[in-house]
Amino acid sequence: MLPRKLPRQLPAGRTTVRAAIAFPVIGPPIAPAFVTVESGRVLEISTAQSTVNYADLGDVALLPALVNAHTHLEFSDLPAPIAAGRGGFASWIRAVVAERQTRWSTVGAAERDAELAKVRRQGLEESIEVGVAFVGEIATTLDPVPATAGTGGLNFLELLGLDPQRQPSLVERARQHLAQGKVDSWHPGLSPHAPYTIDPELLSRLCALATQFDAPVAMHVAESREELELLRSHSGSLVDTMRSLDAWFPGRLPRGIEPGDYLRILSNAPRALVIHGSFLGPDDWTFLAAQPQMHVVFCPRTHAGFHPGRYPLLELLQAGVRVAVGTDSRASTPNLSMLDELRSIARSHGDVSPREILELGTIRAAAALGASDRYGGIGPGRVASFAAVQLPDESWTDGDALLEELFHSTRPASLIFQLQE
Repeated sequence: MLPRKLPRQLPAGRTTVRAAIAFPVIGPPIAPAFVTVESGRVLEISTAQSTVNYADLGDVALLPALVNAHTHLEFSDLPAPIAAGRGGFASWIRAVVAERQTRWSTVGAAERDAELAKVRRQGLEESIEVGVAFVGEIATTLDPVPATAGTGGLNFLELLGLDPQRQPSLVERARQHLAQGKVDSWHPGLSPHAPYTIDPELLSRLCALATQFDAPVAMHVAESREELELLRSHSGSLVDTMRSLDAWFPGRLPRGIEPGDYLRILSNAPRALVIHGSFLGPDDWTFLAAQPQMHVVFCPRTHAGFHPGRYPLLELLQAGVRVAVGTDSRASTPNLSMLDELRSIARSHGDVSPREILELGTIRAAAALGASDRYGGIGPGRVASFAAVQLPDESWTDGDALLEELFHSTRPASLIFQLQE
């Protein structure tokens, strides 16, 4: 059976769409599913055909629009991930910096920012193509995210630098970003980069500023073993990389510090996203589980590309840690498909159920971004934005088995949405 060409945008006014099955996430699967929307919001989902005219989407599974809890859209025009080389993570960092320097060293700031806006828009358009509507974006400029119909999210300003002379300007830059407030459908946040580029004192100041503006904070923590070695002993390949970039100021980092020390500072923010967290330990999991404002964001394909070991996903979930999923960027993954990230989890974590995997890229990712009342589920009052996936030709009767089959297929997701009037 050839897949039906699906609409991207639903018509204005009250509209009902039919799908063979829907996975609302906030409730059990519904088959067949009739979803009535109006003014960009869901009015009702049921198995009963609406009395108004409806659009039949055909043999598709309807999911909530997928939510990407962590990405860097400024790399969206890369044709392939940047190779790490034999040096692993530290080598990759050098390659990323070199790529940026090669691209932007010969242009002025205005031209660079204009080009970055185009690249970010390209990333948003790709996100729409793969069923993603809400994004946790990490940006290096103060510019708003380009307005793109059907998308929204959090715009985290990336901040980094151990040089004490730069820190006052970093705090002022953070203040300027937060003072802009919401722009279109994007809310501001701060992203102190990582423990090897942000010292504890600066992180405390940034968390206090985020509290003043009631803004979220996202930080890469425990991303690599090289990071742990740098923090504990001021040695290793990541220190060599920092020195080569003239960015190593060991006096700003107490020797022997642990990722958990950063987690405790981050816990002072109104909401905190711990990006990656690959090498956190059981004590850290226990701490995070006790902090309802803190979430860990797992980027499955990025982790698999850098680390041969299995990510402790089941252990985090069993400890009660709130986990979400993101794609990271095209600098470390081949595309921005959240469905491909969830499929990576299904292949490598057979001990996590298909429904829980779906939650990681929908309602739990939305919760990490403070949007679980609007995104991540299909139900009355929620945003009318859906990811549709073509069903297999084979007959099916069990929703859970079908969801598992979708996670082990290669069928893409398409975004369908209705704009708010």
